[in-house]
Amino acid sequence: MIAVLMSRCVIDGAFSPAFLQALCDTFAKLPLEPRCKETNDRAYLMDGEGWIGAGLSKAVRLFGNASPVGGGAMVQMRYLLYSEAGGGLPAHNDLARTDEGGNRSTHTFILYLTDCGVGGETQLLEHMCGTKGYPVVASVAPVRGRLLLFPHACPHLARPVLAEGLPKLLLRGEMY
Repeated sequence: MIAVLMSRCVIDGAFSPAFLQALCDTFAKLPLEPRCKETNDRAYLMDGEGWIGAGLSKAVRLFGNASPVGGGAMVQMRYLLYSEAGGGLPAHNDLARTDEGGNRSTHTFILYLTDCGVGGETQLLEHMCGTKGYPVVASVAPVRGRLLLFPHACPHLARPVLAEGLPKLLLRGEMY
């Protein structure tokens, strides 16, 4: 499945099982950072060899002319692990980053590494005006191998993961 809506893109089936397993194996070797968010654990990596960025760029090319990004992925990435029921994130926007070559990111990518049978959706929002009840533009369920790409300016949230959907593991980063 490939879906594009106002520079927000979802693609399924773009990554081989071996690529996804290599990402999970890499995560297993990384130390978890001290928890700074109450709802998830994080591990950071630098794609110094470029194999992750190459895989992401290959997947994004499947969008063809509808692709909102033409460059590549920033080498700094992070895994987010939701291992407890109730884990999610409130509505927020992501910030742009600039790499050493002067490339400025425009979009966030989320690559889901596990399925969540229940809960854990990423909801893309129309805006964050008011105190609650933000209008949802799209709700994207975590499916292993699903790539979600959206502009940094797009407000979004992570719906709470339910016990039946644990664990939720994803790789997140920026593209330009």
